[in-house]
Formats: sequence, C-alpha cells, structure tokens
Amino acid sequence: MKTANTSSHIQVTVAIFRHILNLFKFSEKIQLDLSLDPSEVNNFPVLDGVTSTALRAASFDTTTVEAFCNKYPTQKSTALFTKLSGELGPNSPLLGVEDIYFRDPENQTSTILENFPGRNLFMNNAHLPETSVIKFMRYWMTGSAHQHLEVLHVIFAEDYLINPGIIHEEFKNEAEVFDPSKRQENYEYNTQIIGCYKPHRFQCSRSLDIERISDGRRASFSVTGSWFRFCVWNIN
Repeated sequence: MKTANTSSHIQVTVAIFRHILNLFKFSEKIQLDLSLDPSEVNNFPVLDGVTSTALRAASFDTTTVEAFCNKYPTQKSTALFTKLSGELGPNSPLLGVEDIYFRDPENQTSTILENFPGRNLFMNNAHLPETSVIKFMRYWMTGSAHQHLEVLHVIFAEDYLINPGIIHEEFKNEAEVFDPSKRQENYEYNTQIIGCYKPHRFQCSRSLDIERISDGRRASFSVTGSWFRFCVWNIN
C-alpha cells in the first residue's frame, strides 16, 4: 500500500489498510510505500503485518529511519529511496533487515557492507574502495562474516573511481573462470524489496568464482569500473 504526503492522506491510508486487513484477516505479503516528510514518518502509526517497507524523500536523518525500522522489527525487506544524513552504527536496526536497498549510501557504503548480516543487499550511487571489496570477499571465504548473504549488487557513483585490476590481482591464485560442470551460467533469485521487480537473473558466464573454505560453497563475482556484483550459489 502506497501513500503520499499530507496528514489527510496518512489518515485515509491507515483507515483503508485496517479495513482491508479486517476483511481478509491475513496476507503473507503486506507492502508499505511511504512518500512523507521526516516529521510525518515519526508520527506514522504502526500497522500490523507489514512485511516490506519503502521510504521516499530527498533525505532522511538516520535517527528517523532507525526509529521507523523499530516500528516494524519483523519486516523482511526495506528500500530507502532517499539520502541518509548521519552515520549508521554497526548495530543499527536498519542493518538487521534481511533484504535492503539503498539509493544513495555514498561514503557509508563500506560501513553498511561490513555490518550487514542479511541475505540481499543492493546499493546505488555507492563509494566502495578496493580494500573494502577485498575485505568483504576474504571475510566471506574464511567464514568470518556474511555467511547468510545471497546477493550483493553495488553500482558505483558516476564520479567514483575504482580499479578492478587491484581486486582481480588479489584473487588471481584463488578465483576460477566459469566451469559449467560446477555451476549454472545464469544466477536467478527473488526479493521482496519494493521497486525491485522479480524474478531477477544475472548472466555469470564471465564472472569469476571463489569458494568458502569451511564448506566449499561457491560464489561468483564481477567487478568493473561501474559496479560490483557477488552472488552465492545454493550448491556445494
């Protein structure tokens, strides 16, 4: 359910939501897509059963976003079509959501990635240095972090420069080229993130593969001057 600005719209949206929920009693997927000012987000009431949320605005302070996430602690996905002002801490409730989309994380990209324990993470307009990419991949390979991750997709800001060769050089003795006997050519996945249409497919014939030391789980990665993509295969 989507609502736009003004208090009257909020009241109408809440009333319709509760009426529909009362009629149908239960739904496995309830989406809440809000275009509101920060003050209105703070005053927005808690709605039962919401599984996915989205916030749309020019910018939100971190405190507002985290307070909103605390209203829906069982949601499975959230999308931030906004710029965050203020630093996210390592224990932020926002990072506890399984599937997240950030439209504009910029310099917080490394912090978000380092502290994300969930399944699917998407970031646009991102700043992610080569050292952070390498650290992330090493942590995944050794089992130190990111053990529930399935998909990571980072699109770099247009004015951000990254050297893919540094990352390829780091893993030149461990990464393998595509082998059809070990995995499929295309990686398919689903997500409940609002605004991310499904099903999704990554073409991975040119991706390189690495393995997790503990269980041999295989992941494919691609890095260019424009984006970094990492996806974990559900095979051993």
